Amino acid sequence: MPQNHEESVDVLIRTFNSADTLENCLESVTRYIPVKRILIADHNSTDATPEIAARFSVELFEEEKGLGYATNLLISKASTKYVLFVDGDVSVVSDTFFAQAMEEFKDPRTGAVVGCALGHNFLYGIPLGLTMMPLQLARKINMPDEIQGRETFYFEEVISDNYLKIRYVKDAMIHRSVYRNYRYWPEWQGAQIRMTPSRHFSQLSKAIIVVWMMHLNSKNAKNFLYSPIYYLKLLTGFMNPTKWGKIDRRKISGEVHR
Repeated sequence: MPQNHEESVDVLIRTFNSADTLENCLESVTRYIPVKRILIADHNSTDATPEIAARFSVELFEEEKGLGYATNLLISKASTKYVLFVDGDVSVVSDTFFAQAMEEFKDPRTGAVVGCALGHNFLYGIPLGLTMMPLQLARKINMPDEIQGRETFYFEEVISDNYLKIRYVKDAMIHRSVYRNYRYWPEWQGAQIRMTPSRHFSQLSKAIIVVWMMHLNSKNAKNFLYSPIYYLKLLTGFMNPTKWGKIDRRKISGEVHR
């Protein structure tokens, strides 16, 4: 674990049946980040997620409400000046990310520092895969407990309202997402965008731009050709949030609760 920084951070991770990726995540965090505590909010996992977490001496909190509640819970439990949000399917690969983030925070206009995925250095938005921000700012986020997606909207909102900037560090992590391969992932995303409290079309535009940049950056013709299909599915979910917002996104079958 790096020890050459005065600051250490609480690392905040939200999990649900994350056994396939959590060990790599935690190993990378303890290798590259000067950790004070690792706090995990787990959504009643039925796999080996709790056992894996226990091997790393994390503080584990069980919750049954979902993403918004889990995020608020972890923020309330944190105590360091800065906190680092890490997704359970992310592996940190940069040994300089933390130092670069701390350097960025010397500028009082910096509200968050985002670690970009390896080879995907588009600088846009505030994904929470690997994002560091001041705890004082995180505690200003007004996020409903009941939301199940698009929590980044509330992070962007507090940064915008405080006239702050998002900074980016290239090639900082690898994201091994399984959700994006699920059948109805785009529809679910579209529904979550529609259910944000304001600026729906602004959020939709941002989502379209991000996916377009990801597909371009992948340099994969198949991904690029899939873009129109993805956008159509995204718009389908956006236009009918009542139906598509109730998908269990964690099931490969993409079960729809009618």
